[in-house]
Order: sequence, then structure tokens, then C-alpha cells
Amino acid sequence: MKRLVVMLLVVVGCAFAQEPVKFRGAWIGQPLSDYVDCSSGKAKKLLHDYRTHGNICAGKRGIVFHTKTKGFMDPKTEGESYIFEDAKLVRITLLIPNEDWEKVKYDLSQKLGPPTSEVPEVYQNGFGARWEFSQGFWVKGDTVVVAGINVEHAGGIAIPRALGNSPATSGIQVTVTDAQHAKLPSTTPSTID
Repeated sequence: MKRLVVMLLVVVGCAFAQEPVKFRGAWIGQPLSDYVDCSSGKAKKLLHDYRTHGNICAGKRGIVFHTKTKGFMDPKTEGESYIFEDAKLVRITLLIPNEDWEKVKYDLSQKLGPPTSEVPEVYQNGFGARWEFSQGFWVKGDTVVVAGINVEHAGGIAIPRALGNSPATSGIQVTVTDAQHAKLPSTTPSTID
């Protein structure tokens, strides 16, 4: 009888266990040991072409990343970076070199449902010309995603392309985290209590 109860609990637990939302194979809460071997006390990368930054083996905040930039006059950056705290993945940043916002938005909507919010990000140059770039915000369970065209800027003023007047862009950036690290209003203390 005990075995039957245990098996029933395992089956019910598996039925209600939710698979984490994965982005390029990574998910929020993933252990550092999937990326870095810390058994010697010093970070030994487990993935080829990835680099580390920070004292991640001591449980401090650190990054495991792989990025590359292509192009001379209009460079685009691609790759990913994973930020760890206390040996757990807390933020994923994907850099997509193309600017096919509709495709990225479609892919995110297929994975997470329709965006919670879509408000364009507005930039202007030193002469007052304005540009709007698409961006979106998704929430599914505890997963929070912000995505948009990555505009090169300094202090809110768009940096122009090498040739032309429109702002320089380096592709699309997708940032994935959880509600706690995104500091959503529901996860922060009340300001009126």
C-alpha cells in the first residue's frame, strides 16, 4: 500500500511539475556547475569558446559569456551571456545580430504567449531628430523577458551610424530573468505599508 501511495505521489508530482522555460538551452535557476567546474576553487570552463568574469566559484556575482562582433561600418554583435549569483543562473542575455524584430517577437510569443506590453523606445540625436524602436515585455509564471532593438546611445542620445543620420544599432537584445531579479512591483516591499 505504501508503494502505491508513493508511486501515486510521484506520478501526480510529475504531472504538475512545470518544465523551466529554456532559452538556447539555459533556464533561470540553472546551476553554475553546468557551465563551470569549481572543484579546484578556480573556474574551469566546461563550454568551448565561453569566457568567465567575476569570482563565480566563491558564490559571488559573475558572468559566463560568448559574444562576437561582425562588420566594420555597421557592426552587429551576437552571442549570449549568463549572469550567476550564489551559483544559480539569474539572468540570460541573448544578442541576435539581425534586426528582424517581427521574427523575434513571433518566437517569444510562441514560447511565452502574447507580450504583456509593447511600447516603443524613443531616441533622438543632438539635433532633435527622433526615432522609435520596437521593444516588448513578456511575463510567464516567474519568467520575465524584455526584448528590443539594441540602439547604441550615450546618455539617452542616439549615436549615429558611420554613414547616414539614423542611429547605430547592433541587433536585438533579449534579456531573461525572474520576477525577483526584475524587481517587479509584486516582489518588492510595499511603499505605503
